[in-house]
Amino acid sequence: MQHIQFKKNRLEDKVGEENSAVAKNSRFIGTISGVEGVLVSGHLEGDVKSEQSVWIQKGGKIIGEIDCPYIIVEGILKGNIKSAEHVELRSEARVTGNIQTRKIAMAEGSFFRGKIHMPSKEDKPITFIEKRQNTK
Repeated sequence: MQHIQFKKNRLEDKVGEENSAVAKNSRFIGTISGVEGVLVSGHLEGDVKSEQSVWIQKGGKIIGEIDCPYIIVEGILKGNIKSAEHVELRSEARVTGNIQTRKIAMAEGSFFRGKIHMPSKEDKPITFIEKRQNTK
C-alpha cells in the first residue's frame, strides 16, 4: 500500500494541538510567552510571544504586540506584529498597527490600518476570498 502524504497548505494546519488560551467571555491582562501556540477568543491586554502561532479567533481581541512566526487574525488586533513568517487576515479581521512579515494574505472584507514591512522586494501581499468554514 502506498502512503500518501498531504501537504499542509493552510496556515491553520500549522497550528499545534497544545495551545495557551484566553477563552470566550474572559479577560486577561498581562504578557503571554511560551513555546506553544496561543488561541484568543476573549480579550487580552498585553504582549504575546510564541515560538509557534497566535490565532485571534472571531470575537477575540488583543491590545498589544505579537511576536511569533504564524499569525491568524479573525478578530481584532490593536498593536504591531513583528518577526512573523506568515500572517493571515481573514474576512472579519480588524487590525490597527504595523506588520513585519515575510508572507501576508488578506481576505476580502478584512480591515487593516498601518504599514506592512516585508524583507524581500519579491514578497507581495495577496488577497483571497474565504470559501471554507473554520474547522477548529
